[in-house]
Amino acid sequence: MPGVDIPDFEIAVFDMDGTLYSTDNSVVPAVLDTFREFGIPEPPVDEIEDLIGRPDTHYHDWVRRHGGDMGDQLVEAVDARERELVSERGSLYPRAKESLRELRRLDVRTALLTNAGHDYCSMVLHTFDMEDLFDAVSWFEGLGDGDKTERLGRIIRDFGGGTAIMVGDRFYDFDAARAVGCTSVGVSHGFGNEELRKADIVVHGLWGTVELKLRATARRLEGIDG
Repeated sequence: MPGVDIPDFEIAVFDMDGTLYSTDNSVVPAVLDTFREFGIPEPPVDEIEDLIGRPDTHYHDWVRRHGGDMGDQLVEAVDARERELVSERGSLYPRAKESLRELRRLDVRTALLTNAGHDYCSMVLHTFDMEDLFDAVSWFEGLGDGDKTERLGRIIRDFGGGTAIMVGDRFYDFDAARAVGCTSVGVSHGFGNEELRKADIVVHGLWGTVELKLRATARRLEGIDG
């Protein structure tokens, strides 16, 4: 990130899983634990990780296919185990809340844009006391293939417009940012891997978004465009 400059921004939109919330101790173990309980062969971990960031419906369909005649029961059991693990072992990435608070102190409006469903999204926000750190929250409502373009555009419009960044780890985030004309910021701790090449900028921790803001504001005040 050193030497990278972007226009000053007033809006920062964040993905959730793989960006703010680490799913390492919840999503993957929930699937593995439940599959073992049902006597179903464990899938490769990287196959589970590839589901992170995709719509809830995609994830549930994948689980259901593995369950065969017990598909619906398997989905319910995986979800129940995941809820337990979010509460017991879940964690945010380092400095997640601190970064959000600092951006807000710098007069940046913050929003959450996730492909998770309402219940899961609300559970994570409540578990980690994050409800007051966002001016807007948009979850996946069960329709479409997970494209975030329309919802990202709506968030920016509802804020009255302005320069925005989209912070995430998957192609959904970067493609949406490009489509609406805002800067995409990839976080290297997520699950995008080679997808990070689609991001305009990659930071190595969430505090990097604060550093981008400080640098962009300083350049604006000096009369230098990002």
